[in-house]
Amino acid sequence: MAYSDEAVAFSTLPVGHQVRLEDRVSFLYIEYCAVRQDRTGVVAIGEDDAAEKVVRRRVQMPVAGISVLILGPGTSITQPAITSCTRSGVTVLFAGGGGVPAYAHATPLTSSARWAIAQARLVAQEKHQRIAAMVFYKKQLGMEHMPGGSIATMRGLEGRAMRNLYREMSKKHKVEKFKRNTDSDDPVNIALNITNSILYGCAASACAAIGINPALGIIHRGNARSLLYDLADLYKPTISIPIAFAASKEDDVPTTVRKAVRAELVRQGVLKGMLAALMEVLTPYLPARDDDRLVADTEDEAIGHTQYGKEE
Repeated sequence: MAYSDEAVAFSTLPVGHQVRLEDRVSFLYIEYCAVRQDRTGVVAIGEDDAAEKVVRRRVQMPVAGISVLILGPGTSITQPAITSCTRSGVTVLFAGGGGVPAYAHATPLTSSARWAIAQARLVAQEKHQRIAAMVFYKKQLGMEHMPGGSIATMRGLEGRAMRNLYREMSKKHKVEKFKRNTDSDDPVNIALNITNSILYGCAASACAAIGINPALGIIHRGNARSLLYDLADLYKPTISIPIAFAASKEDDVPTTVRKAVRAELVRQGVLKGMLAALMEVLTPYLPARDDDRLVADTEDEAIGHTQYGKEE
């Protein structure tokens, strides 16, 4: 496949010259179409039935300005197209109908390891994780001062706050006997699954933007997406739960939820907020240097990308 000069030039743009994560469109959900790369960029090709006539549609996708691309049922994507997405900093999420469940995701590569080193230093000691957990819980619960010093105590406060919020929303929207269950097919639980999947996609994009590992969570542990759960939890009280209950009475719950979530992601500055939260807890553990170097036999380090073999 031949590429235009502009496409080739774009593929070599360094990460620092691309659109900042917080300035991008939060997410784009598409289904029943083919995503392809052509000379003008990435396009989605699909068909519409209009007046008993099949109309072929071709839509240009501004991947350079998207944070998360969610591919629903009936979609396919070519290797050149997903390469363009990852080069331009898009997290591609593969999901079921409406955006849930999320099956897998592909994230772009970052150019620096300094935030990943800071993350490793943070999770290596429990006392550091406790401090970071307190920062996250304060943001999630809107508390200036968090009583108690243990994560177990903070988790108990979170549990009570969430139960009270579910009870309040159930009463407000007249939803009887609600119980959170990800496998349930009632409208509220379906809406919660959709909203949370979108938040997980945004969290994956935030992690990819600074090159950290989603498996190394601060509060959640033992899952490959632990840190995504931590970040999404920050916005469940203000986005997921209120929107899910409000949309549960609508005829088209998935569409209503996606529109409402997109508006709140922009209004609350979620992408920017997730990055800020990550940087707040990781900054104290940043390394003094981030240039490429090699570990030597002693505690010294050698310059990277240097040939140290002796010529015969």
